Amino acid sequence: MLIAKPEFYQAEIAGEAFSLPIIQLDDRRAIALLMVIDMGVRFGDIVGEAIARHFGPFKPDIVVGSATLGIPIAIEVSRRLGKDQYVILQKSPKFHLADAMVEDVRSITTATPQRLLLDRRSITLLQGKRVLVVDDVVATGSSMAAAIRLVRRAGAEVLGAGVILTEGHSWRDALGKDAELIESLGHIPQFDVVDGVATPDPATESGAWPGGAPRLARTASR
Repeated sequence: MLIAKPEFYQAEIAGEAFSLPIIQLDDRRAIALLMVIDMGVRFGDIVGEAIARHFGPFKPDIVVGSATLGIPIAIEVSRRLGKDQYVILQKSPKFHLADAMVEDVRSITTATPQRLLLDRRSITLLQGKRVLVVDDVVATGSSMAAAIRLVRRAGAEVLGAGVILTEGHSWRDALGKDAELIESLGHIPQFDVVDGVATPDPATESGAWPGGAPRLARTASR
């Protein structure tokens, strides 16, 4: 794993500043990496509260998250919406998922193509329900698009998609009209690397898109 300079990017998430490590993907590109499972309990409180506060008035019946980094978000948001059950879309072909519904996905941080799998036993939890899809970061949009397709194939209505960060803007093309469903707690650019120095690509910054990146309520949980 290559680390470019500067080593960190200051991202604003739900109105608070967080330092994210800048990780070099190859000789020319780098990203600011958000690892939710390394951010601590307070971070989960902040993002869970902010996403639930925004989508609560839409009265979702259930929350759907994607493994692996979407799992803690689904749990925290469900907790604050007063929901006991949630659905996780898996990526590993576990034994009990032999007959799962499948959608292909390719992630910016994963070199090999992946799949999202929905356990058919979870279809009854989704069929005819109003669903909130959550995840950590939407970058290429491929993972989120696959999640939305799976939820709809299960017979559910997707009322919105809450994410911690939007990264760049290419996800808008991948999602098409469903890009309007995305609401985020913050935005990060992608980075160009020249001689080991990472510089935000102006075309991927928030202001590069008319109206800026989608943004949830900015007040953090206290």
